[in-house]
Amino acid sequence: MSRRPPSRGGRQREEPQWPKPFGFVPFTGKVDRGDAPGHERFLLAQHYSGRLIYDLVALKPVHVSSGIYALSEDLKQPAGDVLRDHYRVTRPNGERRPAVPGSSLKGATRAVVEAVTHSCVVLTRVERRQLPREARACRPEALCPACALFGAQSRLGRVSFSDAVVRKFKMAIQRVPALYGPRPWQSRRTYLDRQGNFIGRKFYFHGKPFDDPAGQRVETIAPESELGGYVDFHNLSGAELGVLFFALGLDGSLRLMVGGGKPVCLGMVEFRPRGLALVTAVSLTEYDAADEPLAGEALTRFIAERLKEAERLIAPEARDKLREILAPENTRDAPRGAY
Repeated sequence: MSRRPPSRGGRQREEPQWPKPFGFVPFTGKVDRGDAPGHERFLLAQHYSGRLIYDLVALKPVHVSSGIYALSEDLKQPAGDVLRDHYRVTRPNGERRPAVPGSSLKGATRAVVEAVTHSCVVLTRVERRQLPREARACRPEALCPACALFGAQSRLGRVSFSDAVVRKFKMAIQRVPALYGPRPWQSRRTYLDRQGNFIGRKFYFHGKPFDDPAGQRVETIAPESELGGYVDFHNLSGAELGVLFFALGLDGSLRLMVGGGKPVCLGMVEFRPRGLALVTAVSLTEYDAADEPLAGEALTRFIAERLKEAERLIAPEARDKLREILAPENTRDAPRGAY
């Protein structure tokens, strides 16, 4: 830690040794609100319902805590340690397999949608008086793009995620340094503008993970492991579906971070679409109808078309800033000390 000269009161102020591992996407300055379709019927004209099936590839170690500790030997690791183990699901055959919860995937995706569209700030621990006036939470009859997709109080979302369960995988141990929650009241220059208002939505940079020799041992899904899952969507316009595809990183310009350890660059994942099954009039009216899912070049073309439509809902400046923060090729070092 570097130090400043003593202040008049004789106290020394410690300065961070490492740069902040996060950046901010500025608020867009407005919120677009309107009515959104419900679940009482299928809209087939200019709307899409169906299921996107994907492979989820861990590009960096991924840890989603189960909330409990386990003996290392119980996790098929060298004996003698107590670890914070990874979240698991129980399969029909009784086998417990590591997974990334659908709630984690949905939360990470929603954060991107909120940042790049003219959306509200639905969940926050900060004083709302320090946020833009237009950032107030939506009401059921008037929803912003993010609330229209993922839900709001008294309104069911039209996008849902399954758990992504490991298929081809390896578990490993990562030693994570002590991490603390955000402390905006202690770092006003970082979080607030000159008027004392928050400057935007916070996202952590990708980079090189740090394995701290003195850190807490956690069980992780190792890089190059593959998981499988799906996203269901209901009555989405072409632009809304395109925004969902963008938030999943399907245009290749960003990669999501999920789970714990984001400050030390854990959690980067890549969605790789395998197939897209759309609800059609035939599939609704004929019992034994089996529409062939889109795959290969047809799926790639469909995704590109929806991404093009999404441009009318996306704020370009916010999109470009988020791409800068979540760029997968970032090679920065994770902080190894106070930041």
